[in-house]
Amino acid sequence: MAPPLQTVNCQLSKDNAMLNYWRLTAVISAVIVQFIAVKSAIAQEREGCFLVNSAGEVINLNQLCAPQESGIKLTGDDGKFIEDYKRLAKSYSPDATNALLQGIQSSPSQKIAAAKRICVQAKAGLSLPEVKLRAIGQAGSIENPTAKESFLADADIITTLAGNHYCPELASK
Repeated sequence: MAPPLQTVNCQLSKDNAMLNYWRLTAVISAVIVQFIAVKSAIAQEREGCFLVNSAGEVINLNQLCAPQESGIKLTGDDGKFIEDYKRLAKSYSPDATNALLQGIQSSPSQKIAAAKRICVQAKAGLSLPEVKLRAIGQAGSIENPTAKESFLADADIITTLAGNHYCPELASK
């Protein structure tokens, strides 16, 4: 006589559960192995900026990589701009202040160039308040509150200081 149908279904459910368990274990193991492999691939075997082509030749790309600017001494209007930027950066939250100070320390020439671009835009007819409004619009897509505050603070500081240091004739407009 055949076993009752209920007993057969129960055994199949247990087998399916065990099969699903092993599948889940295999997937998790594969993800962990890939994560470990990615983490170990971060190390760089040579210094500098380079490319290893398919033939195994090393091609030096140092001239294309951004130089570290932290040791640059800035003087004149640029030096005053950087000093004022650092002073104003300290008026924001501690996290935003840290982000702003790291940004100005690592790439002062980018901040100076941004201020000078604002003056070019202002001389072409865009008011400094309009520049700030554009930044507010761009910040709308930033979800991280600290990143958003830092972005807006950077835009505010650069716009304000651009008017003070690079285009004072437009600062009051």
